[in-house]
Amino acid sequence: MTQVESAKAKAENGAAEKPKEAPPLAEDEDETQSVTPPDGGWGWAVVFASFMIHVIADGITYSFGIFMVELIAVFDAERGAAGLIPSILVGITLGSGPIASSLTNRFGCRLVTIAGALLAAAGMGLSVAASSISLLYFTVGVCTGLGFGLIYLPAIVSVSMYFEKKRAFATGIAVCGSGLGTFIMAPVTKGLINQFGWKGAIGITAGLILN
Repeated sequence: MTQVESAKAKAENGAAEKPKEAPPLAEDEDETQSVTPPDGGWGWAVVFASFMIHVIADGITYSFGIFMVELIAVFDAERGAAGLIPSILVGITLGSGPIASSLTNRFGCRLVTIAGALLAAAGMGLSVAASSISLLYFTVGVCTGLGFGLIYLPAIVSVSMYFEKKRAFATGIAVCGSGLGTFIMAPVTKGLINQFGWKGAIGITAGLILN
C-alpha cells in the first residue's frame, strides 16, 4: 500500500469515527404544557367565595336606595341629587373593569380582591362622617364603587381558572349570589337603619364588606 493510499484510508476511518451531533434539546415541557383545570375539588370553595362576593357586593349596591329616604331628610337634599350616589356607585363598579383586569393580570385575583375589599370598606366607613351629599359622591360612589369593581372581576375570573367542562355551571352558581344578595340585603339594610340609624347601618355595612 502506498503512502497516498494509506493517508486516504486513515482519513476515511477518521470520518467514520466522527461522533454524530447531539440532537437539539427539547423545549421545557413545563413551559409548553398547559395546566388542566381540576373541574372540582378546591374549585368549589372558590365558587362559594365568589357566590358570597356577589351576595355582599351586589346586595349592598342594589339595595343602597333604602338609604335615600334618610339621606334626603338629614341633608335636606333633592331626590335627584341624592339619587346620584347609587348611580355613581353602580357606574364606577361596572366601568372599572379595564382597571381591575389590568391589576388582576399583574398581581393576581387574591391581592386585587383584598385591595378592593379594603377600599370599599374604607369608603363606606368614611361615609359615616359625611357632612354633605357631595362628600358621599366620593366616599360611596367613587371609593366603594371602585372597590367593588376590583372585587367583582376577580370573582368571575377565579372561577374560570378552576373549571373547564363545568365552567358555565360553576359560573352560574357564583353569579346567582347577586339575586340572593339583592333579595336579602334590602330588609337587612332597612332593619339596620331602624335599629342603629343610617350612620350605624353604613358602619355595619362597611364591616360586612371586610368579611
